[in-house]
Amino acid sequence: MFSIFARPKPCKIMLLLREPESSWHMSKLAKQSDTTYVYISQLIPLLAEKGLLTIEPKGNKRMVKLTDKGMAVAKAIDELKNLLPG
Repeated sequence: MFSIFARPKPCKIMLLLREPESSWHMSKLAKQSDTTYVYISQLIPLLAEKGLLTIEPKGNKRMVKLTDKGMAVAKAIDELKNLLPG
């Protein structure tokens, strides 16, 4: 039911980024979300452009972190997911 209202891959990525104990670089995010690196490398800049996350270079990797606005969106996604059956 959730997939009717929201695209599953971007929602899963937002929920993964919500976990504060993990630092997320783009390849780890692709692996954990069962998507390709190409998909992540196209989606993440779009989300950053909308102010939902930041991308910070760290060595050879680009670290991704939710902004306060992104955290609020991820929380709303989680609430919607919990409201809808299966």
